[in-house]
Amino acid sequence: MKHFGATFRILRKERGFTLKTMSEGIISFSYLSKFEKGESDITLENLIRLIERLNMTLDEFLFFSQIRTNHYVELFRKISSAYTKNDQPTLQRYLNNEQGLYCQTGVIYHRCNAIMIASIIQDIDESFSVLQSEIDFLVDYIIKCSFWTTYEVSLLGNTLTFFSEDLLSILLSEVKKRLKEYKVSNRNVRDLISLIENACIIFLRRGKIKEAQSLSNFLDSYLEPFHFFEKTRKLFIDGIIFICKGEIIEGIEKAEQAINIMYTMDKTFASDHEMELRYFLK
Repeated sequence: MKHFGATFRILRKERGFTLKTMSEGIISFSYLSKFEKGESDITLENLIRLIERLNMTLDEFLFFSQIRTNHYVELFRKISSAYTKNDQPTLQRYLNNEQGLYCQTGVIYHRCNAIMIASIIQDIDESFSVLQSEIDFLVDYIIKCSFWTTYEVSLLGNTLTFFSEDLLSILLSEVKKRLKEYKVSNRNVRDLISLIENACIIFLRRGKIKEAQSLSNFLDSYLEPFHFFEKTRKLFIDGIIFICKGEIIEGIEKAEQAINIMYTMDKTFASDHEMELRYFLK
């Protein structure tokens, strides 16, 4: 419920309520402040009572919250587009905007967004660096979330290459744990499978064959018959693992089989994997 805090803050301020007048008789104003900043949670009963004080229904609040969530979906899309084009000035503008919003509102989502954008800039500009304190903040935020929404999954997916091997291993252990314990919505399961597959490639590029093999084996328990796209990509990854282990012929056969299937789905995606295969055959 923590992700509702920022939404509630906007609605409260729009309607002219102070923290004190809004919280009176329900919860302490300091507790409400922490909820709005995403630093604490509240019970559903108290949230409903607060929403009623705004003269809104729970359905109306949830609808508005969903609209706000779409803001982040659009932001991530724009960031991805700028990254694909190596458009650092645009990425820097997005970074400055999110840092400014965090300073103005104290909403931790904006800080997380800023760290994510900074990690992407660092990926295309080696002279750009991110403070370790910011990295630690992001990892702490992701791990402490009791239930991952689309936002947290997207945040993690966009920062995978950013983390050291130790931090990446910690985060991937958390990913596997949440899949096992169903602490993620069903619609995000496929995103986490894709995230694990991306991590396999990252480990293989870093020469960590054992770690990539372990992740690939883990996926066998979660790939369903309808996960056609994900199963095809795993076939490719297994081929790269064979290549990295020195079993070149069998590895190329598997990787090329996957790429041929990809061409029936998405030519650009298939082409990207052809480039990936050439990288490992150097």
